[in-house]
Amino acid sequence: MSTDGTTPTGTGATGSTTAGSPAPTTTGPGTPDLIASHPGDPAGPVSVEDAEPGWITRHTTLLITLLTAVIVAAVAVTGLVYFRAAQDDRNADTEAAFAETVAAQGAALETVECDGDTCAAIVGGQAYTVLVQEDENGEQHFGVSAYVGD
Repeated sequence: MSTDGTTPTGTGATGSTTAGSPAPTTTGPGTPDLIASHPGDPAGPVSVEDAEPGWITRHTTLLITLLTAVIVAAVAVTGLVYFRAAQDDRNADTEAAFAETVAAQGAALETVECDGDTCAAIVGGQAYTVLVQEDENGEQHFGVSAYVGD
């Protein structure tokens, strides 16, 4: 019987391999375990000892810190936007109340601009500073004085 060199033959008693037995493996101290490569992988088998953790694994703490900072900044900006919107609404309400008060007295209000508890107004061609005070019932009272300044 002749063999073509592709089928291993042997008796099995001498330690050689037979057609159905797997190839012997050598794993022991000092021999690295090999990870099986995928078919078509140009890198071939990779040693477990050579495998490095991925970029995300190495920089997890940095990524968590950066994402936390982004979230905190977004919350701060959102809070600032809502605060400014509420402040603008209060100023608009004060301007409307002052315009109503001036109109009730028969004067011609040209412009009014409020910022918190003070307003600047031009009534009948004269500049005025208006101080706004709100009482415990929520009613606003206005103190008007002629503008003095630069």
